[in-house]
Amino acid sequence: MPSPVASPRPASHDVGRARWAATLAFATNGALLGALVPHYPQAKAAFGLDAGAFGLLVIALALGAAATGSLAAPVLRRAGSRRVVLVGTAGLAVLMAAAGVVLDVADAAPGAPWAGAVGVFGGLLLVAGAGDAIVDTAQNAQGLRVQTLLARPVLTSMHAGWSLGAAVGAGLGALSVGAGLPAGVHLALNGAACLGLLLAVHRRFLPDAAPASATSASPSVSGQASPERAAARHDGATPRPSPAGAWPVLAPVAVIAMAGFGVEEFGNAWTALYLQSERGLAPAPAGLGAATLLGAQFLGRLAGDRVLHVLGRRRTLTASLVVVVAGLGLALAASSLPAVFAGLALAGLGCAVVVPTAYALGDEVPGLPAQTGLAVVSWLMRLAGIGLSPLVGLLATGVPLLAALLAFPVLAALGLVCTLLIDRPARPHPGAGTPAAH
Repeated sequence: MPSPVASPRPASHDVGRARWAATLAFATNGALLGALVPHYPQAKAAFGLDAGAFGLLVIALALGAAATGSLAAPVLRRAGSRRVVLVGTAGLAVLMAAAGVVLDVADAAPGAPWAGAVGVFGGLLLVAGAGDAIVDTAQNAQGLRVQTLLARPVLTSMHAGWSLGAAVGAGLGALSVGAGLPAGVHLALNGAACLGLLLAVHRRFLPDAAPASATSASPSVSGQASPERAAARHDGATPRPSPAGAWPVLAPVAVIAMAGFGVEEFGNAWTALYLQSERGLAPAPAGLGAATLLGAQFLGRLAGDRVLHVLGRRRTLTASLVVVVAGLGLALAASSLPAVFAGLALAGLGCAVVVPTAYALGDEVPGLPAQTGLAVVSWLMRLAGIGLSPLVGLLATGVPLLAALLAFPVLAALGLVCTLLIDRPARPHPGAGTPAAH
């Protein structure tokens, strides 16, 4: 099948509809994955796992995602992001429902699940993780296509859709667990609802941009134009891909994405333990730490596009990571609980735009085939996510937990340094004119 070819520029109302269709795609993806989280304690008990084995099981999704590497880019170029989002979401819905059925069967024989049950469950999560990495890249490609045509930042608000979908999926999952609904039934109903919503709007998705149009387009929404794009506008030629030259540009963007993801990892995996062991909170109120951080992230994503429009990407990333470092530092150093929670909220607000903006920067790295930079940034971010929490856990065996958790603000500080290496003003090609100021 040939690579997708872009149709003529869509009308403005079509682009607006595509924006909300892509936002809904993010939300359904978040709901599919969020719905599984409340069933993890059931899995630990049904499979008779200790804490170490359970920890390996729950990273199966991340392992599957990391195993895809940059596979998402050629898949998108061959099939198109619209088809990948729809077919991939259907596949994820089936995999989640199947995992729920395996869990129910194992739960029906407590203490003696059938041989290999945990392997089947983990294998389903592994495949789901690989599929999710491809779907995530496809929905981000849709978001970036809309953002390019609108000529203003909108991707961050789409990621807010993912945050909302994940929260709704997890909340309904918790209600289903409390009501005694079998995991297979709950996850099948959740998947059917997500797929039904996506089917209702998928025709609003935009065709992917043709490779040549990416190089001859107008300057990016950050107000920066690369030398290659300026040259292409000048003489009409498409620059020859140079992957080796792209890596020095791509590497700092990937580190920035890791820094943003690290805040989410801190919130999801470590805040409850930190608040219990270091701040003496009971389990229930300790769970409010993650809710504070992720709730602030959602609010930050609602406002993030406007901030990006006003400040530009480089200054927004710099300010955001300064806030992240300050927030994490306050959360770890403060002795009073209000200050700790204030620090968590600051960290959530600060990280809101980091990952979406890193995706956009990666997608625009010159010298790479279409969607490759986006796929590589996503892959490296997920790869780092696999090693980050185990690294913190390993550190915590030799130093106090508080000291081990300093890995998160250190990573954010490293991302802050990398903002100095991105989006530098380009020297214009002779006759091409000066790129717009940042």
